[in-house]
Amino acid sequence: MIDFRKIFQKSKNLTALGSSYILSNAISAIFWLFLASILDVDQYGELGYLLAIVGTVGAFGLIGSNNTLVVYVAKGVKIQATVFFITLIAGITLSIGLLVFTQNIFISFYPLALIIFSTVIFDLLGRKAFTNYGKYLVIQRILMVIFALVFLEIWGINGIIFGYTLSFAVFSFLIYKAFQEGKIDFKLLKDRKNFILNSYGTHVLEVISINIDKLIIFPMFGALILGPYQLGFQIFVVLMILPHLVTQYTLPYDATGIKNKSLKKYTMIISGIMTGLTIILSPILIPIVFPKYIEAIEVIQVMGVALVPAALSLILTSELLGKENSKSVIVGVIVAIIALIIGIIILGEYMGLLGLAYSLVIARCLQCITLLILKKIG
Repeated sequence: MIDFRKIFQKSKNLTALGSSYILSNAISAIFWLFLASILDVDQYGELGYLLAIVGTVGAFGLIGSNNTLVVYVAKGVKIQATVFFITLIAGITLSIGLLVFTQNIFISFYPLALIIFSTVIFDLLGRKAFTNYGKYLVIQRILMVIFALVFLEIWGINGIIFGYTLSFAVFSFLIYKAFQEGKIDFKLLKDRKNFILNSYGTHVLEVISINIDKLIIFPMFGALILGPYQLGFQIFVVLMILPHLVTQYTLPYDATGIKNKSLKKYTMIISGIMTGLTIILSPILIPIVFPKYIEAIEVIQVMGVALVPAALSLILTSELLGKENSKSVIVGVIVAIIALIIGIIILGEYMGLLGLAYSLVIARCLQCITLLILKKIG
């Protein structure tokens, strides 16, 4: 017998998560594209470089808490207080270290604020509290835009990053609630250390795979090359909103053995359609909307091809993590990072900006192929 109540609740959850996730990412994407229109090309490139630095540092402080919280909270394990305590200590340490290293107070506390917000958000996701998850996500994005624009006028690019930091830090009060969910018990981590360590490695490597291109391109090729590349990458990020949304939703269900096959299939079909539209529309829209970034047209078209393998990689990652098989995910990410680094150095040197875009496509394809092979043999 069909349980219509379950179907309705599942649809309601997906709608709540989907609408807020799309809205929050749309706000972020539009804001980034707006920044491209008001900043000089080199400033836009430098901003991407600085955010790559602080975002990568923040990933080290999360200690894999994103997947750990989603998977184990969904399974009813009271792990929140322990995870929050460790990540707070890590965040404080990393932010102080970044301040000492950079002597830039405007960007130094971004990692701590990011860690606080991320742990709160992923705790909600593990509880399947999709409404609150979405609400906080949208509020953070709105605050991010307001704070960043205000402080841009005062401190320039540093002000944008400071605005990001404040938008995360506003949610610090929610940490208190997390500590009420059980007590600090390191045995909970010890019993699950293999998954947690693998999840930690996976998340750090995933963030590195997202940021390593900016971290290499800026010192090797300069801000004027990174600017158009950054615009292309931001449009790629926009295209990835749907696959990310779907896997945010499916991971708690994959962890409990619910497959959601139809949802994943339609996600891949839509991703293919979006790739075609990106290739067709880029030469028409970019000269109108971003006249300073004409050289980014081919970059955007090439990066659009990476959408399908990247979307499939996310779906495979959700399935593997749901089975607590984070080792395969780590291998896939490592393959992508190595391919991206080699591609940037070789193709970037010989083909310039377009070679950098091809490097991204090759890296995403190799990651997808690796995950498919490991899933089949695992």
